Amino acid sequence: MSGGVEIEISGREASLILRYGYPFPDQVPAFEAVANKAGFHRLMIERFWLEMLVGDLSRSIKEIRSAALQEELDSLCVTLEIAMRYSA
Repeated sequence: MSGGVEIEISGREASLILRYGYPFPDQVPAFEAVANKAGFHRLMIERFWLEMLVGDLSRSIKEIRSAALQEELDSLCVTLEIAMRYSA
């Protein structure tokens, strides 16, 4: 299995991942622990699961009609992709 990637997300972003990213059951508790909490939070997620989340978020973007929500999810995808790109 691939290595872990540290991501820094807000509580709002964790909530968006839970709703639109369809995380696998093993990943859900990490996101639930910070969902809707103030500030930014650092989580370690395995690269494989992070890639799956980005794919699911991208699919959700295409299904959503709200331009504001699409933009928010797109920004979250960029944040996750940057974390993967610059992880050791």
